[in-house]
Amino acid sequence: MNQSSNIFKSWVPKWLIRVIIFLVILPAASMLAGYIGGITSAASYYGLDPTDIQFSMVLYYVGIASFFPLERRFFSYFASKTYFLMSVLLFTGINLLLYSTQNALLFFVLRFLGGAITVAIIGVTLNLLFSQFHSERSRVLGYAVFYGTLLISNAFTYLFDAYIFQNYNFNVLYLAIIYVQIPGALLLFLCLKTNIRLHTKRFPLLNLDWKSFLIYSSLLSLIAYVILYGQYYNWFESIRIWICIGTIMLLFATFILMQKKKKRPFIDLSIYEFRNFRIGGLLLVLYYICKGDLSVANSFLFNQMGLDTFHYAYVMFFNALGILVGIAITARFLLRKRNMRLIWLTGFAFLLLYHIQMFFVFGSQANEESILLPLFFQGMGNGILMLSIVMFTISSVPESKSFSASLSGVSFRFFAFTVSLALISFMNLRQASVHYHALGNTVTSLNFESNKRLQLYENLALAKGASAMKAKVMAKGLLGKAIANHTNMLFARDYYYFMGIVIFFIMLGIALIPHLHFRFRKIGARLIPI
Repeated sequence: MNQSSNIFKSWVPKWLIRVIIFLVILPAASMLAGYIGGITSAASYYGLDPTDIQFSMVLYYVGIASFFPLERRFFSYFASKTYFLMSVLLFTGINLLLYSTQNALLFFVLRFLGGAITVAIIGVTLNLLFSQFHSERSRVLGYAVFYGTLLISNAFTYLFDAYIFQNYNFNVLYLAIIYVQIPGALLLFLCLKTNIRLHTKRFPLLNLDWKSFLIYSSLLSLIAYVILYGQYYNWFESIRIWICIGTIMLLFATFILMQKKKKRPFIDLSIYEFRNFRIGGLLLVLYYICKGDLSVANSFLFNQMGLDTFHYAYVMFFNALGILVGIAITARFLLRKRNMRLIWLTGFAFLLLYHIQMFFVFGSQANEESILLPLFFQGMGNGILMLSIVMFTISSVPESKSFSASLSGVSFRFFAFTVSLALISFMNLRQASVHYHALGNTVTSLNFESNKRLQLYENLALAKGASAMKAKVMAKGLLGKAIANHTNMLFARDYYYFMGIVIFFIMLGIALIPHLHFRFRKIGARLIPI
């Protein structure tokens, strides 16, 4: 039965309810990747390295993943309207503090707290989404709308960032997030009935498992630190990496023992006994690693193609369109109970097609039109895989354990997102260095083409009024920049090539492993009869 009439006031139409839910989710999603298009601006504003900014993004994810179990207790205790209002006020307060500080330590702490508060807003939003659909369809359609909004919000975030970073200081971003939050929060607060409860049972705020929360959040933070900063400190040559790994092992063992002894564990570890849950978790990690390469193409799009941030934001709306189409088709297939392996193969096929097309785009005289179709295919792959893998993972365990499955799914995404950032950084340093040295060896005074290009740059500088000495210096600088741009393009081609191979083998595994597993069991039964 549709529950909207019990939650929203009678005069509120359904289309307005869904618009309001979108407006509520958008600020939280913007906070998650608020400076995805301005890592350099953020690093400059706080006086940090780009790796530090990436770590702050991951800390936001840690806040979401670790506070999830505790949030359920707070959500069930308060009246939903009161709880939403408190969450919005806290979210606003955190953004105001971020706006007013440049202290690096406080910045990291507030990013973590921002993730924790976002869980509360997401909790209310998800329950409102589920109330919009028939009970048999609510889970699929609710998650389809939620993840669709999260994924397409990147396009809005890029446009958002482009305007702010070109016209204001970086910290204005936090004020802008507050302003974006106001319409959705006000509309939702006005349209909800008084004293509604989106939960079925109220639990007292007693015996909250703060110990597990602190251990789990510390564990995830240290894992992120090692993955992101390991290369920065030369891995095991650094004593701090050794200390972090030792602490991770100690915290991990302590957390497992605590959960085994508890009657109501923070995470029900028995979910890992289900084979399909393990498969879903593995696929979720692989998918996130394969999808996290749009940032690799950014240098090429900005430098070689000459896109500015506004044009890039508009181009990303084709990616958002692909996401919407992919999620809509997948939701229909899931409701019709289509073969899950075929859905996965279709999703990874679109990602593979995107990688192949972009590989050739990097090697040609690309323009805006040449990247629209690949971005659409990337969006299709994202939409298909995100919804199908999440639904498979959650439904692979009994309903009583579905909350622990959801929580673990968030942790899988946190881990894969962090690994993706580190992998791109590692490949960038390695491949860019290889290509830079290879190109540098060819650019000598004896090379006719390099001399010709150097002379061209020198003539351009002279034509603009530079002196002969200054023109030579400028020409060398322009040649160095051209080499660096070409090196980044070659790195991007390498990354897409290797990721394409990985995706191909993932598809091969999805197609063959269940069949091979069945064959091996038959062979084993013949060899070892029972």
